[in-house]
Amino acid sequence: MKEREQFASRFGVVMVAVGSAVGLGNIWRFSYILGVNGGGAFLFVYVLCILFIGLPVLISELTIGRAAGVSAVSAFQKLAPKSFWWLAGGVAVLACTMIACYYPTVAGWSLGYAVESIVNRAEVLADPQAAFAAFSSGPKALVYAGLALACTVAILFKGVTDGIERWSKVLMPALFVLLAILVVRALTLPGAIEGVRFLFEPDFSEVTVGAVLDALGHSFYSLSLGMGIMITYASYMKKDMDLPQATVAVVAMDTGVAILAGLAIFPAVFALGLNPGEGAGLVFVTLPGAFETMPLGAVFAPLFFILVFIAALTSLISILQVPLALLEDRFGFSRGKGLVVVTAIAVVFGVPSVLAFGPLADFQVFGTDYFTFLDRFANNILLPIAALLGCLFIAFRMGVAASTKEFLEGAGNDGHFLARVYPFAIRFIAPVAIAIILLRAAGVFA
Repeated sequence: MKEREQFASRFGVVMVAVGSAVGLGNIWRFSYILGVNGGGAFLFVYVLCILFIGLPVLISELTIGRAAGVSAVSAFQKLAPKSFWWLAGGVAVLACTMIACYYPTVAGWSLGYAVESIVNRAEVLADPQAAFAAFSSGPKALVYAGLALACTVAILFKGVTDGIERWSKVLMPALFVLLAILVVRALTLPGAIEGVRFLFEPDFSEVTVGAVLDALGHSFYSLSLGMGIMITYASYMKKDMDLPQATVAVVAMDTGVAILAGLAIFPAVFALGLNPGEGAGLVFVTLPGAFETMPLGAVFAPLFFILVFIAALTSLISILQVPLALLEDRFGFSRGKGLVVVTAIAVVFGVPSVLAFGPLADFQVFGTDYFTFLDRFANNILLPIAALLGCLFIAFRMGVAASTKEFLEGAGNDGHFLARVYPFAIRFIAPVAIAIILLRAAGVFA
């Protein structure tokens, strides 16, 4: 049997894990849900959710993956043979596969707008809403989605060490540099201080039940939990990898990117007199118009969309790696053959998601368009179910003590504080919070 690849360096491990967590959720989704939920108060609640819910679930997934040393489904089969627990991995892989079918669509928008903001700048900025509608419904959207998927496949083909790890070491630092440049540009705009206040001065009168549930759901979405990604990546980690250190780094950097994205966006929004509560169109509709009036906007517009594309690309790499690892571990596929299968699935079921904004706009699945169906079913139902099953697996099968021991192996004293908090959080806090997410998806909460 071919020896399983392992990540070559601790820096590489952190960059890979952060690359998975840092995606469109940190820049596109976080910015618009923070805007519609009142700013600073939402950020405060979100950070609490990350610490008390996201962190323990992340620990559980990392310990399962490294303890088993195989992909998501195989991990549960190995740790709990002849049981139903493999369904936890199966649900996670299904969720990842569904996300892989629509994620190239949005990644393609980002790549396309990086190009369009240079070659068709006047057209894009003259009427941003009409321009985005035309772009997302036209043939260019299909071309750019294909390019985004092709970039991902090319990186994955090189393998875990030479492909995923090597490119993560390049892409993630590049993302941070671009984000820092955009933050400096936004903060130097006249009137930018209002955007900073909006982001950091909490008005708790703005906190509603809906805002808390949004923060809870996004803390989960942002860290790529319930997808089998962290289980899969942890399976490539060496036993001397300091998991507590890596966990804190991933959570801190993931949250930091979301906050920096807010600092790049909201000062510009306020400085230019725009509405922070614009909603989902904030990045692709509102901001292109803002760049037109911003000094050096012709430079910063493509930089911003390159940033968004890098975030999308690093996440798409990890999303496709999950079903690919399953084909390699469980069914003995070579990497090339597995990539052909995974890519074929992403293309066949992904093309309709691109066309959902154009020729297939009237095609409905359970009362909604195809793109929205994939997004909601995967993120609102499958991910919470997979994560809840993972928490229950730790509590009732693997054992919290065994999970904690795996977490501390190779960590020295660094993980002792987290190890004291983790058992209670994974038994009680995280499962209850995930159950609330599922109840909201079922319509129990508004």
